[in-house]
Amino acid sequence: MIRDLERDEPVAGEHADVCIVGAGAAGIVLAAELARMGKRVLLLEGGGAAIEAASQETYASEVTGLPHRGVHTGRFRAQGGTTTKWGGQILELDASDFAVRDWVSGSGWPFAKSELSPYYERALAMEGLNGVQRSDAKVWQRLGMDEPELGVMVSYLSRWCPEPNFAVLHAETLKGESVLVWLHANVVAMEMEGEAVRGVRCRTLAGREARFTAERFVFCLGAIESSRFFLQPREGGLPWNASGLLGKHFQDHIDCNAAEVKPVKVERFHDFFDNIFLDGYKYHPKMRMPAESARVGKSLNAGATMAFASDADAAMGELKTTARKILRGNVRDVGVGDAWSTVKNLPLLARQAWRYKREHRAYNPADARIMLRVHCEQEPTSASSVSLSGECDALGMLRTRLDWRISDMEQRTILQFAQMAKSALAGLAEVKIDAELLAGDAAFRLRCDDSNHHMGGMRMGAVSSAGVVDKNLRLFGTKNCYVCSSAVFPTSGYSNPTHTILALAVRLAEQLKAG
Repeated sequence: MIRDLERDEPVAGEHADVCIVGAGAAGIVLAAELARMGKRVLLLEGGGAAIEAASQETYASEVTGLPHRGVHTGRFRAQGGTTTKWGGQILELDASDFAVRDWVSGSGWPFAKSELSPYYERALAMEGLNGVQRSDAKVWQRLGMDEPELGVMVSYLSRWCPEPNFAVLHAETLKGESVLVWLHANVVAMEMEGEAVRGVRCRTLAGREARFTAERFVFCLGAIESSRFFLQPREGGLPWNASGLLGKHFQDHIDCNAAEVKPVKVERFHDFFDNIFLDGYKYHPKMRMPAESARVGKSLNAGATMAFASDADAAMGELKTTARKILRGNVRDVGVGDAWSTVKNLPLLARQAWRYKREHRAYNPADARIMLRVHCEQEPTSASSVSLSGECDALGMLRTRLDWRISDMEQRTILQFAQMAKSALAGLAEVKIDAELLAGDAAFRLRCDDSNHHMGGMRMGAVSSAGVVDKNLRLFGTKNCYVCSSAVFPTSGYSNPTHTILALAVRLAEQLKAG
């Protein structure tokens, strides 16, 4: 059931088993899992049913250090959260990301990857990927190919959600009787009695307030917003920050063009790296540095994709938009401009259709410029941080100050990866490494992007002196408050974080089931 605090009145005495703050991917999946277990669930979302400029303004932040676009373009305050805008890419963290690496300060999770394995599987179902092929080798077999042999690199595939917007994917649950959703319910404070959270106070942008109570509370905010909320000053201090690590060691994947790639064996190159489409699912070919190579080179973890760019990209984008409207039954939304664009680009459409229908692959034009797009882990003890500025937003909350940095070790890892890629692709493609990267010039960092993969700031630790939440995601200093967000990641690896966040959400639901 969906209500809106801007117009609806909360029922006095309404009490939930679990109150979830934030209706993004983690909040929605956690709510759906708990409802399936018979729990009374309250889901509070600060934004509306769709993205609104006024709600987005609360994310306006001060940025120091290197430029970081994602602090503004990668956060969405609306039902569905960032899933309203993301592509839907799913990938597990590697086993080495959970392990202690003696050459990487601060590495290691409080548990091994095996702890999350069954929850990764359940997360696939919650992502609409029940029928996806789990084995990379079997995907390649369906294409009549062996897995690509890349020498010193490892080939792998990521999966993509057919429906990326979780508010759409789980619409039946959100509109049903098992979950009570409140929109425009911005949580501005927790009410505590000793170590127990008894309630949360919410406020609309117009100043209307309400109080909600529950037995347990779970904050499913984005990593940046998680740190921001728990850093807000409160009478009695911040009992969850005994470690002093709150807001520290923020991480994002460094996304950069490390080299230009020119295929020599063109057909084979495209067979290795063009996207794959099978049975309604998309698979994206990538390559990564083996864990043993990272150990020998004393580097961080990194992966990469081939980024294709051509003059046909704009036309391809228009064709995909039109095709999506038709496939989703929105024929009325197809305008004259869409139709004309389709007619004008029929030759391009024919080539794409042939490659897709007959070969189950994406079509990348022969004139496409190809870049080795590296996504690199940041150090677990990154100098980057989330803190508070001195300015308040319309809700009275102090705004975010984000200091994003790229370290020498991170730049060195990117160079090592590019050099390994050059070796791995020898005979298949010519690889020209970026000159500034090759020279070790710090100016290269100014051309690096963030990935909208916000992690860290509320590190998971075995004890309160080593983190902000424990291994079960309980906020230190509290008895009944949890944080389910990429903010708790001790390390970031090279993988997109959402799949791991959702595995943690499913695991947390199991833990809360008994309560």
